[in-house]
Amino acid sequence: MTLLEAVDVTVRFGGVTAVGAASLAAAAGQVTGLIGPNGAGKTTLFNVITGLQRPTRGTIRLAGEDITGRATHERARRGIARTFQRLEAFGSLTVRENVLVAAEIHRRHALRRSRRQQAPARVTDRLIERVGLDAYADRPADTVPTGIARLLELARALALDPRLLLLDEPSSGLSVAETESFGDLLRELAGEGRAVLIVEHDMDLIMRVCDRVNVLNFGAVIASGTPAEVRADAGVQAAYLGTAA
Repeated sequence: MTLLEAVDVTVRFGGVTAVGAASLAAAAGQVTGLIGPNGAGKTTLFNVITGLQRPTRGTIRLAGEDITGRATHERARRGIARTFQRLEAFGSLTVRENVLVAAEIHRRHALRRSRRQQAPARVTDRLIERVGLDAYADRPADTVPTGIARLLELARALALDPRLLLLDEPSSGLSVAETESFGDLLRELAGEGRAVLIVEHDMDLIMRVCDRVNVLNFGAVIASGTPAEVRADAGVQAAYLGTAA
């Protein structure tokens, strides 16, 4: 089932078009990639989907509902969660407290009653274990390595029990082994019925975990398809991936 639909999204800043009539979709149960050169408009498109940026034109739908005019917190209540390219953890709180804050807020405002019945502390402990943060749980967030902070942001997003999970450069700072485990976790999360949309420069990760990949260049979607189709696309090779030697 298609959960997210971004249709003809355009964002202009004065005379600059950051995103131009871009359309993409993300299906429940799948990992969808969004790749492209720096400055292609990927984070801007994420900001439109989550309500941080109002589009000049275009429509965002979640499970068929037009949410283009909805505020960010209203989208979160409907099941959208995200991480950021620039780390946004609460530095003075511990890793556990960061996740607990999200779990407590979500319990208070959840639209689904069954979600409110889960104790925030229990949700927090389960997520910390699931993403592999046990050894860092009681450390202040601003003292942990970058890769661990990325996992913290993932756990905090998952505390919202999202239907749609948007991840912006989530593997930055992870080791090769950690990235391998992280990719497996993404497949698990999608397998539970979530739609996962990921912006990432690690092409090995993208090609391994994604069901579909969209390529953004100068604000426009220039290709969309399976990883194999995108890798073989001549336009994508010229704009981003390069050609094999």
